[in-house]
Amino acid sequence: MGQAMQNATPLGTLAAGFISLIGFVLLVPNAQRLLAGGGPTPALVLAVLGVLLPAALVVIGYLLLRDDTTATHLPQIAGWAALGTALLALILALISLSGVPLPLYAGATLLSVSTFAHVIIGVRDVQRIRAEELAIQREKLAVLNRLVRHNLRHEAQYLLGVESEVERADTPESRAELSERVRTIANRLSETHDTLNRSQEIIKGGDRSTTPIDVHHAVEDVVREYRATYPDATIAVDVPTEYRVSAGREFRTVLEELIENAIVYADGVPDVQVSAAKSGRRIKLEVTDNGPGIPEPDRSVIAREVEIDQMTHAQGLGLWFVRWAMDAYDGEFGLDTDGNGTTVTLELASP
Repeated sequence: MGQAMQNATPLGTLAAGFISLIGFVLLVPNAQRLLAGGGPTPALVLAVLGVLLPAALVVIGYLLLRDDTTATHLPQIAGWAALGTALLALILALISLSGVPLPLYAGATLLSVSTFAHVIIGVRDVQRIRAEELAIQREKLAVLNRLVRHNLRHEAQYLLGVESEVERADTPESRAELSERVRTIANRLSETHDTLNRSQEIIKGGDRSTTPIDVHHAVEDVVREYRATYPDATIAVDVPTEYRVSAGREFRTVLEELIENAIVYADGVPDVQVSAAKSGRRIKLEVTDNGPGIPEPDRSVIAREVEIDQMTHAQGLGLWFVRWAMDAYDGEFGLDTDGNGTTVTLELASP
């Protein structure tokens, strides 16, 4: 619990204080009513309830700040508390304006009931969100585990194949060929290692802070490098210069993964289209290739249309990394593929 308080943001701490403050303010009229004494028993019972519930709100604000599940979502719970208080306060104000007398302590008790109920609703809502986040977290760990095991097994088989040919390599040319094959495998393992590290950082939430990014500049910068590396490839860009998105430091890597996949897996001469369009406060970026398409089992898993199992899982880390980056940036990920090519769609907020 102590760690939760250390990780709480200033806004979260303010939200917890807000919940406790509401409880304290609503407690005062009923505490004064009890101290005054006298009156009918129902009035005293109402005042007791009006002390207990606000006191619970005071304590709940502190407990929510200490709880690992709710500490990062306190503004949302405080929003529910404010909604419950404001709605009933408006109703009570209308009742008062209509001429119906309502003691202050009774109004405070009613507000306490509404606020307490809405805090419970907020906590339940946060628990639901947290459960969904944990499910996605488990998905990511399962994908990493299976893909890494698959890739390592795949590369190990290649190395065993090279090892079986070493004894027969009796010329400089054959030894040079084996050396190049080993170097290629080592490069692939190194790339897998780098992508794995970036994926783990994304999964742990290390790239959730976002800044405004010039989409046109970012795309042109990445495309310029790939045009130089793959001079035969056609890479067309249609991204307006004024477009900006809220994204993290891995946004460039996301573009690299998409464009490299589009080129490497092209069917013949690579033909890649990168375009963007704006709808309200959202920017939609599309990368389209002329490759053979993604197999349906892999596509449906990455699109989260089916669950991952031992027999069905996408083979590469690249698209998974893009998917997880969009999760981190509160963006949307779309995948449309057939035998004539694949279009990956990213949708992000515009600052």
